[in-house]
Amino acid sequence: MSSGKPKKTDYAKIVRLQIPSHPRYISITRNYFFNLALENGFTLFDAVDLKMILGEAITNVIKHAYNGQNDKPIFLDFYFEKDRVEIKVRDYGIKTEPKDLKSFDLSDYRENGIGIFMIKQLTDYYFLDQSFEIGNQMVMIKRK
Repeated sequence: MSSGKPKKTDYAKIVRLQIPSHPRYISITRNYFFNLALENGFTLFDAVDLKMILGEAITNVIKHAYNGQNDKPIFLDFYFEKDRVEIKVRDYGIKTEPKDLKSFDLSDYRENGIGIFMIKQLTDYYFLDQSFEIGNQMVMIKRK
């Protein structure tokens, strides 16, 4: 029986970052997250996958939500559980329209636009949360 109280957040499991929407921060953030993933028990192969999907998600924010502007905030939350990590990438830019998302079919390859395909392939679960009045939040989960 539930007591009606919200579940208490364990802040010891959460790493929260804010980075500018400048491309020079992508590599630094990816490498930091790669090391966090290894320290939290992910295999080398999974840590590389996580590094890639985080880079794709940040790149999508810079290119699409902020139209290349390099002075906007990107908020990142990494929530580590014993069997998985949940990654949230939040922006306050242009809302992404589902119709504008690129195809998930590799035969529809373009010079760019495979970021969402990679995220879909390399995570166990993902979704684009558009419940906010302004901006977007990509949520991705990868199990160990």
